[in-house]
Amino acid sequence: MEPAVHVANRAFPSVADIYPEIGTDLTQVTWAHGVDTRKKLERALRGSVMMIEADVSLGKFKGDPLSSNRPIMAHPPVTASDLTLETFLDMVLDESQYKGIKLDFKSNEVLEQALQIIKSRENRIRVPLWLNADIIQGPVGATTEPLNTDMFLSLTKFYFPTAVISVGWTTKLGKEPGSYTFDHVRKMRDVLTAAQVNAPVTFPVRAALVTTLESRKNMLWLLNQIPGSTITIWSSFGDKVDVPALLDFIDAIGKEFVYIDVQRGLRCQISRYRTFRSASSWLLNTLAIARTGKFPAGTGFLALITYVTCMTSFLPWNADSYTRQ
Repeated sequence: MEPAVHVANRAFPSVADIYPEIGTDLTQVTWAHGVDTRKKLERALRGSVMMIEADVSLGKFKGDPLSSNRPIMAHPPVTASDLTLETFLDMVLDESQYKGIKLDFKSNEVLEQALQIIKSRENRIRVPLWLNADIIQGPVGATTEPLNTDMFLSLTKFYFPTAVISVGWTTKLGKEPGSYTFDHVRKMRDVLTAAQVNAPVTFPVRAALVTTLESRKNMLWLLNQIPGSTITIWSSFGDKVDVPALLDFIDAIGKEFVYIDVQRGLRCQISRYRTFRSASSWLLNTLAIARTGKFPAGTGFLALITYVTCMTSFLPWNADSYTRQ
């Protein structure tokens, strides 16, 4: 592949620049996740989401299955899609649209070819641009190979030095106990420092793995090491998440530093748990239970209420609304 000609770079707007109504509360940013088909993209563009996240893989375009592999929108193990990266970008960058773009690169092989395609449309990008990859081996004995760290950081810096760099850790499903250890965050700090990354940085972390005190302490340390960095919380459909502990994590980090890109059921739980927790003190003063005169408004009870009131979001047919990671 011939090297691309490097042209002058410009800064991309932040989410707050195009959606000033969020103020400094990044948890208010709304997402469409796993937008890897034309149908999902059309739905996201019609909707009210602020950011569109999609996966970039090397594979076949369903409209031309005999052609060579190209950058398509697909999450492994899927190897074919009805949506190429070119079409995805052209649809999102339509002049009538103002939705941010987060691209999750799934292999070393697709990276530079995809970046060149994005570069060819740079002058049309008037929205936030995030470039994401898992570059460090992560918690719970993850076996997925991370992208080549030096390659990702050097190529994104060359093509888009002002785009948001979203760099995370490989993980396994959050059903097993685990945490982000100090070794995980130290390695991340070291590679970013060595690469002299000056772009805005966000760290995608799995909701089921950041609820421990160990994870909270280590993420706070990492944010202090990389000035201006943020956290992006994500989850997979079916992950078991301790919602009260997750809210404690968000409160410890601060809403001005935390994006929440999670499936619908978990977002519902987060929102309603906050509401119920705020109302619990009032309920304690106004409600009485026959014998005790007390209302069971502990964290476990509130978590149960939120799960019950959000349970339709966890039904199997809603799995397609949030791609499994």
